[in-house]
Amino acid sequence: MQPEPEVGDLVRDTTTGQVGFYVDSVAGRFLIRPVHGGREWEADPTDVQLATPLHELRARAAEINARSRRSLGP
Repeated sequence: MQPEPEVGDLVRDTTTGQVGFYVDSVAGRFLIRPVHGGREWEADPTDVQLATPLHELRARAAEINARSRRSLGP
């Protein structure tokens, strides 16, 4: 069993493939905030793992690309 992540750790929800920041544990569920911001989602702790460097790189690149698209918008 993996140790519980610390607040701010980048984690991956293996059920959805989403990567986000660990926020808290509430009622036995993990709260995870999307890298790009937005609504947190809940995940079963058994479905969450610390993000690998590759997952982190992809998430950070996606965040940069999203910011770039927003700044180019109408």
